[in-house]
Order: sequence, then C-alpha cells, then structure tokens
Amino acid sequence: MNFYDSYDALLTPEERDLVAAASAFCQGEFRSHLLDSHNQNKPYDTAWIGKWAQAGFLGLQTPRQFGGHDASFLCKIRVAQAMAEHSFAAAFAINNLQGSVTRVARQGSDKHREELLEGMLGGAILCAPAMSEPGGGSDLGALTTRARRVDGGWRISGTKSWITNGQIIQCANVLSRIGDPGDGVEETASFLVPLADGATFRREEIYMPGARSFRLSHLTFQDHFVPDWGLFTPPGQALKASMASVNSARVHVAAMCVASTRSALSEAVVYAQGRQAFGKSLIRHQGLAWELAEVSLRLEAASALVLRAAIAVQSGAPALTLAAQAKKFAVDVAVWGIDQCLRAMGATGASAMHRLAMLSAETRLAAFGDGTSEMLLDRIGKGLAAEYGPSSPAKEISK
Repeated sequence: MNFYDSYDALLTPEERDLVAAASAFCQGEFRSHLLDSHNQNKPYDTAWIGKWAQAGFLGLQTPRQFGGHDASFLCKIRVAQAMAEHSFAAAFAINNLQGSVTRVARQGSDKHREELLEGMLGGAILCAPAMSEPGGGSDLGALTTRARRVDGGWRISGTKSWITNGQIIQCANVLSRIGDPGDGVEETASFLVPLADGATFRREEIYMPGARSFRLSHLTFQDHFVPDWGLFTPPGQALKASMASVNSARVHVAAMCVASTRSALSEAVVYAQGRQAFGKSLIRHQGLAWELAEVSLRLEAASALVLRAAIAVQSGAPALTLAAQAKKFAVDVAVWGIDQCLRAMGATGASAMHRLAMLSAETRLAAFGDGTSEMLLDRIGKGLAAEYGPSSPAKEISK
C-alpha cells in the first residue's frame, strides 16, 4: 500500500495523472539541484519555475476555459506533496505562485485576466500575496499600508514583510487600507500591484540561512502608482476574502509537512537497513528501531488529520478548528520527526550527502506561516466548547 493511497483514491484519474507527472518532474535533476543549492546556501534557480510553468502546473487550479486543469484542492495538495518530499521550501514557494494564478483566474475581472493571466500561466509574471507587515505579522487588523485615490488609479505607501518569493515577483497582491490616516476610513482593499524597483518601490531580502529558497523579502512602497485596473478586491471585502483562504492555506502547509517527514523517514530507514553496526543492521537495534517507529506512528496520525481537514476544505464544510489542528500537529511532527531521523543516522545524517538537514531547516519555518503554533492553539481553544462540548456535533453523532 502506498503511503498516499487514501488521498489518491479521492482524485479523478486525470488528477492522479497530474500527481504522477509532478512526481516525475521532481525526480532526477531537479531533486539534485535543490540539495546542491541548499548546500551552497543559495535559493534554487528560478529557471525551474519556468519549467514547472511549461509543464502546466502553475495553472493547476485555473479553470479549463482559461487554459488550466481546474484541479481540486486535494489534487493541489498532492502535487505540493510531490515536491515537498524533495524540498519543503521549494514546494511552499512554487505553490505560493500557483495560488496567485488561481486567484486571478477565478476571482479576477476580465481586465485582470487580460493584463496578467497569460504571463502568469507561462511563468513570465510571478505574483505573490503581500499581507503581513513589520508591526502586525498575522494581525491583519493592524494594517498600516495605505492606498489613496488619484487620477487614473491609486498611490500606495507602506511596508509588507515576510513575503514569500518577494525577491523575484513582478506583481504583488497587496492588502491595504484606503484613504489617508485620520480621515475616518478604515475599510481595506487589495490591489494587484505591478512591481519595478525604483524611487517608489524597493525590496530587501530577509536573509534566512539554510532556507533561502523561500526568497523572503520586505516590500516597501512610497506613493507607488497602481492603475485603476489594479484594484482586485473592493473596499470592505478584502479582509474577509483574505481570511477565507486561511483554512486552505493551513491545510496546504500541513500536507507538505507530512510529505517532508515521510521523505525523511524513508531516507533514515533505507540508511538504517544498509548500515552495519555490532554485527547487524542498524534497523535491527531495538533502540533505533523504536525511535523510527515512533516517527512513523506520529506521521500516520498527522497524515490522517490532514486528510480529514483537506476533505472538509474541499467539500466546503466547517474547517476552522480542523485546519488549525492539522497545521499545528503536522508542523510539530515534522520538526520533531525529521530531527529524530537525522539523529538516527548519526553524523552522516547532518552531512551534505543527505537532505535531512535541509528538510529540518526548511520545515521549521512552517511554524510561523499562516498562523504561529501559539495562535493556532488559541484558535483551537476558542472552539473547544462548540467542537467538543456536551451539545457538539461530535457528541450528538456518538449518541
């Protein structure tokens, strides 16, 4: 039985073919390049984004009428998992780009698609969401970025931080307040902002040793002009729209953590089978076998929780608590489990020959994106009465 069979059984035959194609893409040269880049403390080469686009994967969830595959959410996370087995950071970053293509294709106007979609599908225009700020982090209610109306468009001022792919994008979906401070207007809107470094826009890398493939960046705007067509989500709707995508994003991250952990466990098991110590293979030493057995146990539990949450997101069922639980637990399992696998291999596990050190460095950042672990526990805690109280659906079903 394949580890992902329970996921793949819910996909269409065409979607399973897409997952197989994504898995094949990530083997060989790309897999080697990801590890080599990490060992040189460099991000992966952006040429691979173009190759991924040429293979049709930036249009994974784009409707067929616009040239995409119109794939399901479960297919999206399975494609992400196919890459996360080789590099969590590359999977997170490239699928972040794909998500922006999906938003423009599905939620954008005819003008948005006319200006951007063809370039985005082909990888010529890379776009990423830009919501977090230096003083706000995940607190989107603390936004200070402002957009004011001018002839022919808007002028945006403010700084966005922790922007994945911020070093390479040509467009950003910027969440902003509208109007001038003190004018009493507190509505938010989002804008598709064309980016060109210059007097009104600059970017600064947030240097992350061992995890540079995220290409994290600060983006600073100073009266940066956005044409009229750049308004994406109208005032009063943007904050709600941004929050609506949080559940799926959390499950997406959790699914990639599961894949990276499974990859690490596989590598450790293969090594332990082949390495001899004291007259027998490492895997036959009870202490080491039990350590890896514990990793497998928590991995299976995380995978089951992620699948349950993914099904809820795909079906439109309530998933606020499930998504928070899936991300918190899957991240914890990845951070702990990959470290266990690395230690089981001894010093060689931390060497450049294996990808465990890379997976360890990259998955640790998963604890901070789309809600910190502490925020997720707070979210879960607030839902305890509704989810697990005497009159909760779970209690009713069990009667």
